[in-house]
Amino acid sequence: MNLATLTACATCRLALTEHPDGHGTIYRHPVTEGRHAVVPVDADQVNDVFDRCHTCAGAPPVWNYHTSLIQIAVLAAVETYNDQWHVCCRCAQFIEADDSEGLTAHCAARMQWLPHHHEYAVLRALHRGIILGRESRTLLSTTDWPPARLTADMLPKIRDRFTGLLRGPTHLPPHLNDPDHRRALADQLDLAPMYWINQEFTDMVNEVGNDQPPAAVTDDLAATPAGLLAWPEPVGDTRQLAAVSWTPHADGWQLIGYRSIGGTALDDDLMPALRHEIGWLVPIHAEHVTRGTKLDGRHPLGHLVTTWLLIRQQLAEAVPAKLPKATTRAYQRHRRPAPEVRIVRIAPRSTTTVPHRGKAGEGSTRAKPDHRYWVSGHDRQQPYGPGRSLRRTIEIAPFLKGDEGLPIKLSTTVRALGSRGDDRTRSTDQ
Repeated sequence: MNLATLTACATCRLALTEHPDGHGTIYRHPVTEGRHAVVPVDADQVNDVFDRCHTCAGAPPVWNYHTSLIQIAVLAAVETYNDQWHVCCRCAQFIEADDSEGLTAHCAARMQWLPHHHEYAVLRALHRGIILGRESRTLLSTTDWPPARLTADMLPKIRDRFTGLLRGPTHLPPHLNDPDHRRALADQLDLAPMYWINQEFTDMVNEVGNDQPPAAVTDDLAATPAGLLAWPEPVGDTRQLAAVSWTPHADGWQLIGYRSIGGTALDDDLMPALRHEIGWLVPIHAEHVTRGTKLDGRHPLGHLVTTWLLIRQQLAEAVPAKLPKATTRAYQRHRRPAPEVRIVRIAPRSTTTVPHRGKAGEGSTRAKPDHRYWVSGHDRQQPYGPGRSLRRTIEIAPFLKGDEGLPIKLSTTVRALGSRGDDRTRSTDQ
């Protein structure tokens, strides 16, 4: 399930609010119903979608507040307002502090409305209704955050912030909001190993990811039964996917993809609260994948499978990350096992080569490819038993074919891989 799909009205280009009704989803215009019928479409199909805070209209929304029905009498007419409010971090601070006067003053200042204006009085009544009538707060997964630069030494704190969010009172998108499921997911992630993909290997994943053929997700393919894997920068065509977690279920795994929140997302005074309440990751895709399900490079989480395939092909090696002493001491104080973080990087190139031999030991005249390319998964008859006289079918996962160091041939880009690269783990963006 894609949790980050934003829906807009094709007529007015406003981002819409969603209202489950038991049989589906009803879409409404923000704040109040518009003068035309809603025409819901995927926001990607509309230019210049207006997706801003419903109270101040000045910043991207972070939270969705669900309120009771609000009606205000204005000049003998009754105006009915939406019961879903997309709110930015600044306005959420006023709401959480029950400060309706501060919220009104902040929003009216943006509109240049003075306290004696009629509009100011309506705004004051509306904001008081939101604060007094709020029933729940849900994290929005559709906000287009500037990405963070993730590093290996950040992963323990990143994981702890997300598991804290799972155990906290904040509502998450419906597919992740069941309390029992949230607690179980947090408990599994607390014990899961963490993997940071270094920049050179991330470049390789981006090079070949989109063209990766379908590959079956199996116990052998997944690096570990559970885990959290992060790239230093988002991967894929849309450059949204920053990390993926996988946790085991009876017949497969729960896969969750995340976007990251960069340090330039908010004003400096708002960032500490956001890091404390949310952290660095926002879930944007959740899916239950059964064993044997085939995912290709165009799947929303396909770049995780690409990473697993390249690791399985022994094109990468994992080395323990050196974590800050403050991190390990914090875990010791709370009687928790030391966090396990591994840096995944391209494996050293082999220093020996085995020449291809033809018949009678002569050198082969078959031309060698001058590039690397994907070979699709296929079945192979494997000999076994007495004298290797028996045959059994085994499945060969997709793999990159070609000598190490050759450029990778793709449908869009060809770029040669560099030498072993940057394994630095210092934090550059928080």
